[in-house]
Parts: sequence; C-alpha cells; structure tokens
Amino acid sequence: MEFDNLKDELLSATDTGLKYAASLDRSAEFEIFVFYENKMLANIDQGIVTAKDGANAGTAVRAAKDKRVGFAVATGVSAERIKLAAREALSIVSSVNVQDNRFEGFSDPQGRGKEGAFPKEILSIETDDLIKSCEQQIDEARVVDPRVNVVIAEAEVSWRGYAVGNTRGILEATQSGDSRCETDVLVLENEERRGSSHHIVSRERVVDPEGIGRTTAERAINLLGAKKLDITKKMTTIWTPLPAGLFILSSLGESSVGSAVVDGVSPLCDKIGDTIASKRFTLTDKGQDARGLKTEAIDAEGLPQKDNTIVEKGILKNYLFDNYYGKAYGLESTGSCVRGVDIFGVPAPYESKPTVSFKWLEVTPGKKSEEEIIASIDGKAILIRDFPLGIAHSSVSTGEFSCVAGSSYLVKNGEIKGSVEPVSIAGNFYEGYMNLREIGNNNQFLRYGINVPTLVFDDFSVVG
Repeated sequence: MEFDNLKDELLSATDTGLKYAASLDRSAEFEIFVFYENKMLANIDQGIVTAKDGANAGTAVRAAKDKRVGFAVATGVSAERIKLAAREALSIVSSVNVQDNRFEGFSDPQGRGKEGAFPKEILSIETDDLIKSCEQQIDEARVVDPRVNVVIAEAEVSWRGYAVGNTRGILEATQSGDSRCETDVLVLENEERRGSSHHIVSRERVVDPEGIGRTTAERAINLLGAKKLDITKKMTTIWTPLPAGLFILSSLGESSVGSAVVDGVSPLCDKIGDTIASKRFTLTDKGQDARGLKTEAIDAEGLPQKDNTIVEKGILKNYLFDNYYGKAYGLESTGSCVRGVDIFGVPAPYESKPTVSFKWLEVTPGKKSEEEIIASIDGKAILIRDFPLGIAHSSVSTGEFSCVAGSSYLVKNGEIKGSVEPVSIAGNFYEGYMNLREIGNNNQFLRYGINVPTLVFDDFSVVG
C-alpha cells in the first residue's frame, strides 16, 4: 500500500467486509478494525548493524448477539481475510453461552476529529539514511570521553493507518506517522559502570540526530564517581521529564481510565470535583494535538478523538472512557478507545480487544526553568534522571510505589554536588500530587505518550 491512498484502500476493504458480515446473520452486530503500518528501523549495537523495512497488517472483527461477543483476528487486510475473521467471530458467538451484561452494543456514528501533523519527507527515507543517523549518534558519543565504552543507537520512521466500520453506520479511517532517534551509552572507569539513555521523537519532522549522542554520553560520564548518600529520610525529589512522565503514566495514566473506575479499583472513584493535586497541576489528554504521537481523527472504535482535561488546577475534572466503559458508567465515550495498551507500543494492535486508555497526556508547564528550580532548593534534594526501575510496577488501587533511581544527583542549597549511588524512592502517588512543589517550563515529548516538564515533590522517602 502507498500512504497517499492508504485510507481509501482500508475503507474499501472494510466496507466490503461489513456487507459480507451483515449477510451472515442479520440479527447480529459486527465491528471491523483493519490496520496497516510500514516501519523502517536501523540499530547499531557494538558494531553490529540491524536494519528492518517492512509492513505489518491485520484485521480484527467483533460480532455480537444477545450480549454475547465474539472476537477474531487475521493477518492481512484484504477482503478475504476480513471475511474469514467475520466468520470466526460469529462462530464464537454461536458456540458460547457466556453473556457480558455490560455490553450495550457497538458505537453509533459521531463524525470524526482532525488528524495530526505528518512530515512527507518520511516517505523518502531509506534504511541507509537511518544507518547514517545511528553512525552519527555513535560518533558524537565516542568523542565526548575515552571512558565511553558501549554505544547503542537506533533510528526509526513509520507511517500507518487504520479503518473502523460497524453495522450501526460507522465507516471511518485515519492515518499518521512519526520519527525517532535514541541513544544508549555505557561508560566505564575502573570497576564503576554507569549508563544513560536519551531519545527524541516527533511527528512534525524527521528527527535530526545531532546532539543526541553527545547529550547521552555527557549524562553517563557525569554519573561516574557517585558517592554513597548514606541517608534515610523524607526529602525533596526533583524528577526531570523522563522520570516525571513515567510517574504520571504509572499513576493518573492508569487510575483515570474508565476500566479502573468502573471496576472500582481506582482511588479516584467518585472524586470528580475534588482537589487531588496541587493547584499548580493541570493534566490534559490531548487526542487532537497535532504534535501528539497518538493523535488520530478517530479512536479504535471509530469515534472522534478529543481533548479531555483530566485534572485542572488540582481538581479532578474527568475520567477517560471508550464506548463500552462509558455506557457501563452511564456516560458517553470520550474518544479514548485503543487497541493494545503498552507505553513501549504494541506491534500488532489488531490482535488486542479494544479498551480504554489515554492518547497524548500533557502537563501544563510552569514558569521556572530546570536550572532555576535547582537554584531555588534550600537544603538537600535528590535530582533524578533516566528510567526509575520499578516505577511501572506500583499499585493502581492504593497509589503506593517504590522505585530505584540509578541516575541520581545530590542537590544542596541550590547546587548540584555530584552523582550518588542508586537510591530507593518510595511513597504514595496521590500524596505526592498534593505535595507537588514546583512545575518546570521544560516540557519534553516522550515516546511513551506524554509531554511533561520537570516536577518537584516534597516528602517522598529516600534511602541511599
């Protein structure tokens, strides 16, 4: 398939499949999801070059009758593959007696939203271009310091589209694309090993790799000579954009979605209108931000994606719903249906049943730069960079978390005094939001689905 006619081809196959599915059983409902992605990726790991260029395509069909729902998938997006999945989905409905009492039918047509930005130059990129991008990242990292030991570089471009149709009248399609560069660096001095990772992602342009390798290497070198903190106390912690984003994704990114609310496991149940965070804090799920990696004209059920404010100046405003959980809760969908939920991405989303999740979270930035925030610290604080281990394995129902920050620095009276050995940070997410002291103005786009600045929390327990 070609990008310029992708939507037309997906819509044509979906329409043909719907007509066939309807002819199988006039008393049943059908929903068809067809997906196509073209991805090009290059990776250089210690001199070994890996390059991939190919397409991933598949179809998912749901059939429903008398509150019984069948789900079937097939690789490929041809009319014949769609017909096969439709027959299998209906066969499942006919062979089981289990009813889903929450199911109130598939989505009704509501139009479409807007698609995000798309850099046409993605279509002219070749694997050799991506390999050169990786080589540039590695060269930049190597010249920073002779202690740079291992450099892994990756570059990727992709474009994709999907169509959704059902027997209630939905027949819509959308398409998008993005570009990414990422560097991982390991440095070695005597017996000490330190590592850092950095990435840039965009759907507005093909990412220029300049500076990524250098920045990653410098951060890794700065971690050498780490001192033992030798402290156990509650103190201020400064979460730079990457760990701050993972903090939010692991808490509000899980507890504000309709599945957790309807099932009663979210600590935010029945708290609409309550203050749950500092008044500095506003969080929006921007399903219509042209820059957002997951911005599409429609969600995975064919409903228009929207901008949904979750928290406004500390007050909980909304939950996120797809059609299924929205109806179960007594509200409409917020255009938040997805196929497959994983912050690292799902290679074959058509293999997953639809559920609800965020599209593109954004924290409204504050007024201070990260440097100004550090300079404002009176006493001691811990500055965290990179991926805190264990942050994603916390409890959604209680908000309790514990993680290990391997890239940490001691800040004392407004100055970074040097790196410290890995520290354990623990506390409660929701108490943390209430103790949010500062929000930076340095928002960073992360590949995990969030645009976030540096955040400063008081009173988390730090053990080092």
